[in-house]
Amino acid sequence: MTRIQSLILLLFAAVVIPSLVFATTTGPSPVPNPPAFQVSTNAITLCKGVVNNVPLLVQNLGKSNGSITMESVQLGLASSKIIVEVANGSTSLLTLPPNTVVDLNMPIFVSLNASSLISAGVTVNFNYLNYYSDSEVRNVSFGAESCPSQLNVSLSQKVITSGKISNVTFNLNNTGATQLNDVSFSAKLPTQDGEVLSTQPILVGSIPAFGSTTVRESLFVNSNASETFPVNLSISLYNGTSFEQLAPSIAALSSGIINMSATGITLSPSAPTPGSIFSISFILTDLGTVGASAVTATVTPPAGLTVFGSNSVFIGNMQVDSQTPVTLTLSASSSAGNYTVPIMITYLNNLRQQETARISVPVDIASGALSSNGISSTGGRTYTSANGTTVYQKRSAGGGILILILLIAVIVLAVLLFRERKKHTKK
Repeated sequence: MTRIQSLILLLFAAVVIPSLVFATTTGPSPVPNPPAFQVSTNAITLCKGVVNNVPLLVQNLGKSNGSITMESVQLGLASSKIIVEVANGSTSLLTLPPNTVVDLNMPIFVSLNASSLISAGVTVNFNYLNYYSDSEVRNVSFGAESCPSQLNVSLSQKVITSGKISNVTFNLNNTGATQLNDVSFSAKLPTQDGEVLSTQPILVGSIPAFGSTTVRESLFVNSNASETFPVNLSISLYNGTSFEQLAPSIAALSSGIINMSATGITLSPSAPTPGSIFSISFILTDLGTVGASAVTATVTPPAGLTVFGSNSVFIGNMQVDSQTPVTLTLSASSSAGNYTVPIMITYLNNLRQQETARISVPVDIASGALSSNGISSTGGRTYTSANGTTVYQKRSAGGGILILILLIAVIVLAVLLFRERKKHTKK
């Protein structure tokens, strides 16, 4: 709230909310009328959560000639849940002659729950003409706002994984030239988003001038938590001159768990030979708490194997517990051997951050053997014996064999997917 807005509110309050006057006079009869006076302040706004030294102006409205002097004047505050007077509970003034104004300071603590406009009842007790006393209450109004503090609090990690317990760290920095003492720290999450598991409050102790410290809290964020939720803090401390309360709120982001699992990994054909084309097929399932988007499977073959066709398959969006068949096709070199084929699963989480999962598939390229028709595959060439003469022929890398492999891969994927869904249904 700007100072202009606060001033407008105070002027509105001055018109709408009349100043309360409660008078109680005592003394021998007849009791003369007490001197007229007024209480005002030039403070426009007070700070929430701290002790404010509020200037009060007390004026005896009597004229100098024949007017009555206010004696043994005491000013107090009608405390409430919103405003509380501190120190000794009252401010004293020996005398206040007619047509005189005195400026006094009254320390007042304003609650963090105060509205933007607050009203305080000031109790004024005094004696007059030696035998008589008067007690009256006058209202003064203020604006209230949250003011900067020398304690700055931040959260080291803004993204918290939902569906699990997370240990987070709060950084407390003293930006002032005085030491902060008796620091007490509490954290709380909205009920619908999660809860704090650590015992509250945490007693931090002292933070030296321009120093810092950390507080670790254990949080559990619900699986259905909002994507953005507040971490509400409650901090109390002594700032070197007075008690202070803070209630900052830090925005955090909730990121669900994505757990990509590959099951039913199958090779087609099951025993690939040197120079052959083979496929790796599997069923990809998200076993986490949230879905993934832009899911892509990419194979990076080791030396001795090459990609046949595209090295990646775009899967798209996957919901929780959904299953998708994936097939990647490779070509073996002319050498037999044992290989480990890495497949990277990349995807975006609910915050559009890219994450990666890795699958390792062992592949055994066995030594080629002559088939029943006397043809063996070696690097795309075939050798056929005819009348004892060796004949060299060039063969296409595609052809009927590739079509047969792809057909087998489709059949295998269909069987795998059926088994996985049947298993999932039984669960």
